[in-house]
Amino acid sequence: MPTRGDPSRSRYPDSAVFYRDLERTYETAARAEGVWIEAGDGRRWLDACGGALTVSLGHARPELARAASRQLGAVSYVHGSQFTTRAMEEAAEALVASLPAGYRGSKVYLTPGGAESVETAIKLARAWALATGRPERTRIVSQRPGYHGNTLGALAVSGRDALRAPYLPMLTDAPLVAAPWCPRCPLGLEFPGCLVACADEVEETLTTDPSVAAVLVEPVLGASAGGFPPPEDYLRRVRRAASDRDVLLIADEVLSGCGRTGRFLASEHAGVEADILALGKGLTSGALPGGAVVAKPEVVEAVAPDFRHGFTFSHHPVVAAVVREALRILAEEALVERAAALEEDLRAAVETVGEHGFAEGIWARGLLAGVALRRPEDGGVSARDFARAAWNEGLLVYPVAGPARPGGGPDGDLVVLAPPLTVTRAELRILGKRLGRVGGALEDGGGA
Repeated sequence: MPTRGDPSRSRYPDSAVFYRDLERTYETAARAEGVWIEAGDGRRWLDACGGALTVSLGHARPELARAASRQLGAVSYVHGSQFTTRAMEEAAEALVASLPAGYRGSKVYLTPGGAESVETAIKLARAWALATGRPERTRIVSQRPGYHGNTLGALAVSGRDALRAPYLPMLTDAPLVAAPWCPRCPLGLEFPGCLVACADEVEETLTTDPSVAAVLVEPVLGASAGGFPPPEDYLRRVRRAASDRDVLLIADEVLSGCGRTGRFLASEHAGVEADILALGKGLTSGALPGGAVVAKPEVVEAVAPDFRHGFTFSHHPVVAAVVREALRILAEEALVERAAALEEDLRAAVETVGEHGFAEGIWARGLLAGVALRRPEDGGVSARDFARAAWNEGLLVYPVAGPARPGGGPDGDLVVLAPPLTVTRAELRILGKRLGRVGGALEDGGGA
């Protein structure tokens, strides 16, 4: 139920909802369109982060609603072990056709979301190891910082210590190596003089650990590292190291895929193809929970005929219909190319934060940008205070707590921006002006 005396606001324990944050009062979103979200009282926020870096096609696309409605009226659900549907067949075909030529012949496994895509990829790597006579291969190498989802399997391969800590006794052991995060290098080095030493860690791990089945990477680092685009040679070297040792490469493109970085896949910037892709978020633009795994033909052929894995809602026909329509919109409106063309506009908007001295690093790749904030004790601000000040200025950003410093102790927080790919240059200018006002409010000691 709404908060007593205010029907537009709700909070725990007055409501029956188990909220993500039980200490927060929630506004009721009444309408959303394009890059804007509106409350019942008419207040509007420019959504500069697409919720959880998810909305790629703009809010409330009527085409997605119609696609879902048509499928609901035809075949709303069948179990993936019993039937396929035209929507599933066409969505898979459209997805493979959207990928670089090297993925032709790959197969698509539709999942209920991004974390489930990562879970599926991990289990597929294990199934591949068993099917190819390597039962000792049980481990997945991944990076710190890094994030792959909040299910136990995905969390086990995530290098985000604060989220892992409560569940550590329940997590499987996964080797975590240094991520290619140049702004705050986990190895305490500087690019390019480091010669991409973080790739050396992957090569050494694969050389010395015969239990590794796959390497899992974020081609553009996710929210835990502020959406930072690493040196392209990192991914190339990891690809070579995995191939040389007959280890699979899994690319987590849940956040960075579907055009977010100005290519359909972020790994295209390095010219690298993975053996397994994990997708989500922009695949449905958040209209429905959905994700996908794309596996190269040789991986699928190895585990055939029986990959022992599935979800009640995998291969869901309504999700498939939305995926099919989302891919059509991406192509027909040239939104991937649009993300590339607007990169400098987004960078210019975000750089207004730098005018106030809070930021120690700003970067952008396509329509994904990040800000590394200085610690409050070093003249910076927390991401929580930054997001609260942005909210007060009618702007939504994605705050991330900073991971530990290489030498120990907390580092500065991060803010990530990922507006819908439909954002206009005029709206990016509004974004920049509002970010400037956020900086001014924080400088004056207000907005928090």
